[in-house]
Amino acid sequence: MHTDLDPILVQQHSLVTRQQAWEAGLSDRQIDHLLARRLLVPVHRGVFRDPAGPETLDQRALAAVLASGPGAVVSHRLAVAVRGMPNYQCFLNEVSARGRHRVPGIIAHRSTRPPDQTVLRGVPITSAARTMVDVGTQIGQALIGRWIETWVSSRLLTLDDLERQLDDLKGHAGVPVVRAAMTSRTLVMAAADSAAEAELGLLLQRHGFPALTLHHAVTTTSGFDFELDWSYPDWKIACELDGYGIHLRSLDAFENDRIRRNELTIDGWSILSFTSRMIRNRPKTIISQLERTLKAQPLAS
Repeated sequence: MHTDLDPILVQQHSLVTRQQAWEAGLSDRQIDHLLARRLLVPVHRGVFRDPAGPETLDQRALAAVLASGPGAVVSHRLAVAVRGMPNYQCFLNEVSARGRHRVPGIIAHRSTRPPDQTVLRGVPITSAARTMVDVGTQIGQALIGRWIETWVSSRLLTLDDLERQLDDLKGHAGVPVVRAAMTSRTLVMAAADSAAEAELGLLLQRHGFPALTLHHAVTTTSGFDFELDWSYPDWKIACELDGYGIHLRSLDAFENDRIRRNELTIDGWSILSFTSRMIRNRPKTIISQLERTLKAQPLAS
């Protein structure tokens, strides 16, 4: 794009707000002309991107901040994704903001005081310690434990910083969850939850499939959090172990599983369901179904 917006767009991950465009000397008419010619593309109300630049996670995160007003920062699950967490994808926009206006497509958490924050690659974001406390209100203790361990081992977080944040945020709903994870030391590397889950992984490995990811976590566009048994995240293919007994014991479990699959399907995932009995008696069916699913993916061929 060859306009006076170039320096602003470069600084803001190929993003510009209407206010910044005004300050660069463009009128509303000129902005509307750029939009009509698709030289600018709306992202949120009053926030636009240059279609010539790549769409990135950082760009999506910063756009959510810019649309949410002064003082907004990336937080919660989106902050986990922006900072980086192996085996995790977040498809929603989530920030902590001071204002009370709602922005379509953005989940905004209101804070009575500014959260502990920093700027990462040009994106205002909550600190690693504050992020872990915030997501403690959203995900289970076992997963938060693994996430803490991952960031501590990669030096993105220190336990001292986390302890200080826990002390500063007394009364925050995430504090007891994080403390329980730290006390129980469920901060372990992901392992198969059951023998059947491990057997499925070994079966697929023996037949030469590309390496699958175990326990990939996904936050859907609608805000649901799910952990997949085995998956190919890049191709949105999941292999799930279904237990017959739990559905007989719990109607809620049966219905929640339907909701889970529907939400993942809406976001473009292909879900293959297997059982331990199929692993023992019908392994060729499992192999065939996964092979055909992989062949149907353009990126997998």
